[in-house]
Amino acid sequence: YKVNILTKLAAELNKFMLEKATEDTSSVLRSPMPGVVVAVSVKPGDAATSSLSVEICLFWTFQVAEGQEICVIEAMKMQNSMTAGKTGTVKSVHCRAGDTVGEGDLLVELE
Repeated sequence: YKVNILTKLAAELNKFMLEKATEDTSSVLRSPMPGVVVAVSVKPGDAATSSLSVEICLFWTFQVAEGQEICVIEAMKMQNSMTAGKTGTVKSVHCRAGDTVGEGDLLVELE
């Protein structure tokens, strides 16, 4: 169980707080942290398990499998693999190797 303990004032003010809208993240891949894109691991025509690098592929479509590596971001001297959250077709890729990205930046859109 989740329990929130609030002061009387906080409980009264809480009634006026708007709930944050949740984004459907199943069809987008966003950067979880600021860093540099080291590699983009998908390109048009790849099979679902391929991991070839491309420089940029805006407006091309291709298939990816759930858990497949999409790109690698380097932050604080660590390389972090970003993977697809679902199987689908890549609608567009908004990054390329060497790009600096911030937390929450859109990397890939899936259909």
